[in-house]
Amino acid sequence: MAAFIQHTGSITLFSLRSIACLFRRPLFVTETLRQMARVGERCLLPAIGVVAPFGMVITLQGLHIVSLFGVERMLSSILVVSLLRELSPGLCGIMMAAQAGSTAAAELGTMRVKEEIDALSVMAVNPLRYLILPRVIAFTIMCPLVNAIACASGIASGYLTAVVVKGVNRGAFMANLYSFIHPVDIWGGIVKTAVFGFIIGVVSCYYGYHVRGGAEGVGQAANRAVVRSIIAFLGVNYFLTTALFALWQ
Repeated sequence: MAAFIQHTGSITLFSLRSIACLFRRPLFVTETLRQMARVGERCLLPAIGVVAPFGMVITLQGLHIVSLFGVERMLSSILVVSLLRELSPGLCGIMMAAQAGSTAAAELGTMRVKEEIDALSVMAVNPLRYLILPRVIAFTIMCPLVNAIACASGIASGYLTAVVVKGVNRGAFMANLYSFIHPVDIWGGIVKTAVFGFIIGVVSCYYGYHVRGGAEGVGQAANRAVVRSIIAFLGVNYFLTTALFALWQ
């Protein structure tokens, strides 16, 4: 337990030191934009590839349930609410940790092993400002964007499954698509995924930045970054959902 608390404190301190770099110059905007493009390129298609099939499965399962009660018109509402509130943010976070988080940890770990990070310090370049902060910002901004596109793909796949494959009335499906959606569902998803992205970025960069043990250490850092960032943001998700439920009621 003491080791867990100490480890959590180290990551928290690392994140605070990185955030503090926001208030110093230079900010390396070009590097930040480059990292955002890389994160989007790596994560967008995998996220769509995961969320879209889930939209189809939710539609199939939901259609069976609503048919039992004769409320087929509620199918689209079930689909959209489940994707917006929980499934799409969680799945996108997992894919972002697996795709981009592992890459960030491996890149920073390789730089640490090759002493490139030490070389930056020698050249009076703050590694946290040049290497860590752009990646953390990229994760924080791109996670909501990837989630929005992936969620749209899940809704589209659900529509195709319901209307084209199963013959659900198109008008009924579209009429109730947003019946139970409130503004809190939209910005709540944005807040959730931004927090998820921040956690993934900080945890991944922390393990990559503190690599020890050569090539084997780099592999271990990438693995720990994925597993522990997923555990962290899914744990935080409970508290975020609890807070948002107070607004949903």
